[in-house]
Amino acid sequence: MKKRIFAAVISAIILCSCTAVSEVTETETAAETEAPVTEETTVTTTVVTEPPVVAKTVTFTALGDNLIHSSIYNQAARRAEGNGYDFEYAYAGAADLLDKADITVLNQETLICNDIFEPSTYPCFNSPTALGDYMAELGVDVFTIANNHTLDKGVKGLSACLDYYDERGMVRVGAYRDQEDRDNIRIVEKDGVKVAFLCYTESLNGLSLPGDTKLQIGRFDKETIIKEINAAEEISDICVVSLHWGAENSGVVEDYQRTAAKEFAEAGADVIIGNHPHVLREIEVIETSDGGQTLCAYSLGNFISAQSVGTNLIGGVLNFGVTVEEGQENVICDMEFVPVITHYDGNFSNIRLYKLSDYTPEMANSHGVRNMSKFSYDYITEYLESKGLIEAE
Repeated sequence: MKKRIFAAVISAIILCSCTAVSEVTETETAAETEAPVTEETTVTTTVVTEPPVVAKTVTFTALGDNLIHSSIYNQAARRAEGNGYDFEYAYAGAADLLDKADITVLNQETLICNDIFEPSTYPCFNSPTALGDYMAELGVDVFTIANNHTLDKGVKGLSACLDYYDERGMVRVGAYRDQEDRDNIRIVEKDGVKVAFLCYTESLNGLSLPGDTKLQIGRFDKETIIKEINAAEEISDICVVSLHWGAENSGVVEDYQRTAAKEFAEAGADVIIGNHPHVLREIEVIETSDGGQTLCAYSLGNFISAQSVGTNLIGGVLNFGVTVEEGQENVICDMEFVPVITHYDGNFSNIRLYKLSDYTPEMANSHGVRNMSKFSYDYITEYLESKGLIEAE
């Protein structure tokens, strides 16, 4: 863990001035008289003392999987009335959560192939550029793009996806043009605090990059991850690691995940953001051997989707801060989990987000998913309570 460096310039200025004064007076009628010589020396010393060490806190918002099924982009097309796509309706209920922190991180589950392909849904996703543009407009600062759908459109699609982010100056992490691009660890700086971002995926759905491409994808290999965490530590004050891992549709944290999370924490990861299961898992703060802390969210579930199982529609927004102070280990602070529900009517129509605080039992009872899965307000709160994400009433 880090004891990071906010360079404070310390100066001491010593000003010395010396003045000698002497005067001799002689008269014509008296004997020669020698007046005493007086010497005065004035020394002025000004010391600028070292300013106090200032702790700085960077605030974060972390989001789950932005999983864009055809129901979502088709309704956005209809709402735009022939003028592209309008995603505002879908995200309006949670939009105010995305632009409060210094840095907002989103797992963009579906490719955005710069509109060289038509939008497509499961099993091989591609979303329109209007989707990414709108997420950036809402406040997303960092897009994590290493996941099991990264090669859904092959090398051509991934290259076009990188073009999309790079042409707009967006921060993307997890897929890279070549080794040089990968070695250029992404840094976002806030108030003099440098935050590094790394991203890895366990699965590519059985696909792999061809041997003749320079493209790279962050894969889940502990040795490589620890090496890159170490490299990030050298150039940053905070290291955030995003992991696409775990069994889909399971809310149970696997033993290997707890072991790996502790190893990454010991290596220097300050924050671990988990995605992929499409359901929420627990969040914990790992205490490291040097007295530091690492925040680990094993899975933030879906931010939005058109999936058909009740737990897939219970997501949330994780807010937290990391305080950095010279000579001290980084500290996790101000952690808050805000549950968010994806709601839709019959036949996956009118998909939209609601904060749980704005949701009601009556709305839950009218959810279109009830034709396919258990779902109710109690179902939501019981699941959240079981993961320690809200307090039992």
